[in-house]
Amino acid sequence: MIGPFRVLVVDDDSETLALLREILVKEGYEVSTAENADAALREATRQEPDVVLTDIQMPGMDGVALLAELRTRLPKTLVILATAYGSLKTAVDGIKAGAFDYLAKPFIIDDVRLVTKRAIEHKQVLSENQALREQLKDRYRFEGIVGSSPGMVGVYKMIARVAPTDSTVLLQGESGTGKELAARAIHANSQRSSKPFVTVDGGTLAESLLESELFGHERGAFTGALAAKKGLLEKAHLGTCFLDEVADISPTLQSKLLRVIQEREIRRVGGNDTISVDVRVIAASNKDLKSLVEAGKFREDLYYRLNVVTITVPPLRERVEDIPMLAQFFVQKYGTVKEKPVRGLSPEAMAMLSQYSWPGNVRELEHAIERAVALTPHDIILPDDLPQTVRSVAASDGTQVAGWITLENLERDYIVRVLETHHHDLARAAEVLGIHRKTLQRKLRSYGLS
Repeated sequence: MIGPFRVLVVDDDSETLALLREILVKEGYEVSTAENADAALREATRQEPDVVLTDIQMPGMDGVALLAELRTRLPKTLVILATAYGSLKTAVDGIKAGAFDYLAKPFIIDDVRLVTKRAIEHKQVLSENQALREQLKDRYRFEGIVGSSPGMVGVYKMIARVAPTDSTVLLQGESGTGKELAARAIHANSQRSSKPFVTVDGGTLAESLLESELFGHERGAFTGALAAKKGLLEKAHLGTCFLDEVADISPTLQSKLLRVIQEREIRRVGGNDTISVDVRVIAASNKDLKSLVEAGKFREDLYYRLNVVTITVPPLRERVEDIPMLAQFFVQKYGTVKEKPVRGLSPEAMAMLSQYSWPGNVRELEHAIERAVALTPHDIILPDDLPQTVRSVAASDGTQVAGWITLENLERDYIVRVLETHHHDLARAAEVLGIHRKTLQRKLRSYGLS
């Protein structure tokens, strides 16, 4: 969002209006006033304020009724309720009705400043997350892969180059980095895209079961084989077979897999006939296959057959600048299905995500966001909604004061890290952060950074 931010103050007392206008103008807001709810609705429709601060007790339409109208007409406008009848019930009822916060009269000037500032910051978060969601639709995605870091751009380029060919591809990378997504992207952008894409996990099945899954079996091949069954390689005919964790396949199956790639034919378990298959093989491993070859644990000839084109998917700790976009992508994935949608993350929560090393990579980040979405009672994810492992890293880095996360420290440090990563290119840093360049400049000034 670009300032100055607009605040509409509604109260039937002219002296109160003048006081609030003076306080908020000094804070740098563009302030307009209205002496009743009807006038407030006309003014709000005309200027679409970021925040409305309204008294509850007014002649005619009261503040709660005004709140209901504003939520219908201008759902992005935040409403702060004020009343001289400062009971807990009034506050709770106002919040339940959709108010952002509550102020008791007579006003404490610092409370007015603080609550209004919090509302504006909340509005900024929602606006910036919306901008980030728009980026997710159009940029830095390749068939479900999200990221704009140099490492991921390299992955996109390799996928784009190899997808139209029929070359065998080896995907290397730690668990949870998104190797299967890369394989699906290759298939989706190939001439085989309308044909089957089948996945075989070499690390989850015993050798005998994996052989039957891959090659199929004839009736009576083993106890329980009551009928002939096609294997996944047959089912993938004219399409793509993704062999995940290929390093865990036994030497016997490695030999048979080599035959498939070389001869393009298979033999079912218990069968004598060969069956021709036209399958593109994409293999993946979280282990260094070359080292396994040198150790005698993986067939060298199969390695060279698989290693026609190698794409290395970087771990999340090496592409920290992708975390905000990935986090928002998963918020959008899981948050929109809730009865009360979750729209984004607070700056404190986002900074915590960026500080954590993510040993489980993108998969771990996705699980953390899914959990936070399920647990949060708010429309944005707050630090307390994140797993303890993520929060403990921020605490150990000294960014926690008196049991609470300091927003200024977290956000400032994260912005500095992004700027340093991109050689202080403001336009690029703003793009990575998912905010407008002017917003970034304003934050830098507020933190005393040039």
